[in-house]
Amino acid sequence: MSMQHLGRWIAAACATVPLLALAQAAPAPTPARPEGTLVVLTGSAEIEVANDEAVANLYVELQDADLARAQSLINQRAAEGVVQLKRGDPKAQIETSGYSSYPVYARDTAKKIVGWRVRQSVMLRTNDLAALPRTVAGAQQQLALANLDFRLSRAARERVEADLIQRAIANLNTRVAAAAQALDVPKSRVRIEELNFAGVGNERPPSLPMARAMVQQAPEAVAEPQFDAGRSLQQMQVTARVRFAPN
Repeated sequence: MSMQHLGRWIAAACATVPLLALAQAAPAPTPARPEGTLVVLTGSAEIEVANDEAVANLYVELQDADLARAQSLINQRAAEGVVQLKRGDPKAQIETSGYSSYPVYARDTAKKIVGWRVRQSVMLRTNDLAALPRTVAGAQQQLALANLDFRLSRAARERVEADLIQRAIANLNTRVAAAAQALDVPKSRVRIEELNFAGVGNERPPSLPMARAMVQQAPEAVAEPQFDAGRSLQQMQVTARVRFAPN
């Protein structure tokens, strides 16, 4: 390269260096900070509703020296119990589950099997609470009642949740208005930036545990039990980030 060409190249490089340095040194624009005061406020609501659904867990369990005979008896009793449940409540949801069998050992040794214990579980889900005592009593001729739980059905929970949301937001708006008045900020300068919902449901009464019983033979007719479906307390809380902008 000639001296003349070298001089031109150096001059061109020096001319671009300040521009590159300027571009690299230029700071990124700082985003403007929102004006006003950011406040976190909560609104809440609660409704107590009568439970409209029951879930009953029943079972049949027996012990016999012969496993095949024990299983055959269990199958027969469970089938008869399901028939009784369907007869008492044709629209109920009935499921069988939890079939188990295990050996029973002699007390003097852990190696000698003296019998077999077999168990079959049946679940009943229903909205016919008026017929529930009669339905359970009919099935108890073959099945034992393990526990009973009252709750809100899915449809009822959805209706209650929609009502709770409206009530919680109304409660929140009342608190936002009170805060705006205390801060001397007009409504036109109040902006809700974020909402978060949280719901809680408490069923009452809790599950009713029943005594464990071995079913060895078909019992006589069972008197109808007394049930109280109780009520559920449903709660909703809404948390809001509210910005109060200055005038």
